[in-house]
Amino acid sequence: MMTQYTALVSDEELHEVDFRGFRLTTVREMKKLYPLNEGFPEQPWHSFDDDVEILNTPDEKAMEKLRISKWLNPPYDLEDYSDKAFIYSVEGRWNDLFLESLQKYIKEHITPDQNVDLIRFWAGHAEDYHLLNESTLEIDEIEQSDLALIGKQLYIRVKLV
Repeated sequence: MMTQYTALVSDEELHEVDFRGFRLTTVREMKKLYPLNEGFPEQPWHSFDDDVEILNTPDEKAMEKLRISKWLNPPYDLEDYSDKAFIYSVEGRWNDLFLESLQKYIKEHITPDQNVDLIRFWAGHAEDYHLLNESTLEIDEIEQSDLALIGKQLYIRVKLV
């Protein structure tokens, strides 16, 4: 099965961000936050020990928000597209909030001397290698509309200068 990925690759370490709002919460706290009632039926975690910690976010759309994290186990196909030392997964839904957060991240946390590329590619079958369309964007001038166009690309490398 093929999957499309987005990555930031760099010659230097980058700042990690996570706007999803997840935090560890004990089952005891969860039971207080979400007591059983007609509007909130029993959940699987109700049967866990009260001291067990689970990930929780009050935001139903948390997975749509921007997360940039060091990619410890990237897809093997990435080595076809980059050999840079530092690899970061870019996750979220390419909607207005995500684009705004990504634009702000790029402007605040990336500098031209870090030699950063934003890459989008499909991975899953070695025989499906494609050349990346190459482009360049100036960090200070990047707009959400530029990022929206990148989000529509299947195979692209954007050098951030």
